[in-house]
Amino acid sequence: MTAIERLDLIERLKARTVRAEGGCLIWTGATNPLGYGQMRVRNKLVATHRLSFELNKGPIPAGLVMDHLCRVPACLNPDHLEAVTQRENIRRGLGDESRK
Repeated sequence: MTAIERLDLIERLKARTVRAEGGCLIWTGATNPLGYGQMRVRNKLVATHRLSFELNKGPIPAGLVMDHLCRVPACLNPDHLEAVTQRENIRRGLGDESRK
């Protein structure tokens, strides 16, 4: 991805994001039925929280998924996202660990 493409994606995310209680950055654009933000990038539908993480913190390691530490599916705040295994994400979602 070129620097111009990266800046364009950052601007597209910012244009549809509002700050909410607890520091969440809420995506106000299109969402899937579970409430996760989505947008088209190079004619492909992508999850906005994953895109935000990658733009701010780098690639998501293979085999890991994004865990919303804030428990808000539409949140894009990279500080509220952590790359974990699917098993860990499910365990945390069941309330087995207090959130950060």
